[in-house]
Amino acid sequence: FMNDGSKKLFNIIRKNKIDCKFTIIEIGALELSKKEPFYELLEHFPKSKIIGFEIEEKVCDEMNLKAPKGVEYYPHALGEKNERKKLYNTEHPMCTSLYKPNEKLIRLYNNLEFAYLKDETEIDTITLDAFVGKYNIEDIDFIKIDVQGAELDIFKGGKNVLKNVIKIVCEVEFVPLYESQPLFGDICGFLKHYDLMFNKFLGFGGRTLKPLIANEGPNAISQYMWSDAIFIPDVEKLQNLSDEKLLRLSLLSAIYNSIDLAYFCLLIYDKRNSSNIAKDWINPQNGKN
Repeated sequence: FMNDGSKKLFNIIRKNKIDCKFTIIEIGALELSKKEPFYELLEHFPKSKIIGFEIEEKVCDEMNLKAPKGVEYYPHALGEKNERKKLYNTEHPMCTSLYKPNEKLIRLYNNLEFAYLKDETEIDTITLDAFVGKYNIEDIDFIKIDVQGAELDIFKGGKNVLKNVIKIVCEVEFVPLYESQPLFGDICGFLKHYDLMFNKFLGFGGRTLKPLIANEGPNAISQYMWSDAIFIPDVEKLQNLSDEKLLRLSLLSAIYNSIDLAYFCLLIYDKRNSSNIAKDWINPQNGKN
């Protein structure tokens, strides 16, 4: 999972006998290809825990049977309120959403048939704040969220959780693939109120308009439609973070190849603690096992 920079930083942190402990929430935890890179944290910091959500109870049970120590999955649908909501099931379950697919738009593009509406059911939603309170979960450090347009609703139901979060990886859309869904700009604007700023995108997804099919095939991208966006604490206010949060943010940033941010956090930590973690990490002669 991890790049060389993050591996080296993990080793230096452990060498300094600093026990980092992460609490991570993964919303939309169904494994479609490979596990997310943050799962590696469990191996290096075994007191950490990952709490995953996937709405199908049977799927959750199967995932829990295979889950490593420190990982637990819950069959809850998160939302803005504790309420009964419509669930729009699509041709492929990965596109199922609390928002109705915008078929008027997506039918104009190649190879989005898997996102067409299959049927409608109902589901009970619980807010993130209510879930955390119910299960006495401590401060959340990191959120990975991919719920097909309902991300902002979940953030609105997790306002207390957001006060302590130091990193978010959030699927965002640039065009309304679902009817009346919030877009990237709406999420940016909301998270700004919690001193969380946009950092970078992790690749892009999209399609081309029908009937033309590009040489690269039906999945070629001309219209950018979605991405995973990273949000971090306002860099002008990083001095306000505790030592523990600075270290956790540096480790998470290293995992996602934001080496500059990781180093910046370590410099603040070192200045406070008269340590040399940043120097040991960057200096090729130091920090090796």
